[in-house]
Amino acid sequence: MVRVKNPQDFWAGLLFLVVGLLAAYFGRNYVFGAATKMGPGYLPTVLSWMLAGLGAFLALRALLESGPGIERSLYRPQLLIVAAIVVFALLIERLGLAPTVIVVTVIAALASREMRWIETLILSAGLAILCVLLFVKVLGQPLSIYTWGF
Repeated sequence: MVRVKNPQDFWAGLLFLVVGLLAAYFGRNYVFGAATKMGPGYLPTVLSWMLAGLGAFLALRALLESGPGIERSLYRPQLLIVAAIVVFALLIERLGLAPTVIVVTVIAALASREMRWIETLILSAGLAILCVLLFVKVLGQPLSIYTWGF
């Protein structure tokens, strides 16, 4: 009987292995090309096999080396991070980039019990400015900085 000595690495490895194999399977119809003339499927295929290899390595190593068990999951942070992603998708076209980044940063910060309002508001304002400078000004993305679309 095989005994898993490191459950965290084992299950993470299996997850990586499955995601990597699924990505390789779904990307199999793209033209691969060669290292000197890469096709559209070259990078996704290489990365998916690297992820699958890393997953296999982690899972096998978890059978040999001891490690910590799996801790109880915390639902509040998970729900708030998913909520932040959904809120971003819902608000980006209605409010624009800067207000959306501020709202999403506050929602994501609520996931931590150590969140402080002053630090969160400073961080959200800084991230909004950085995102506007990077995506709109430097990269020229067609995003509105501020809109009122409700």
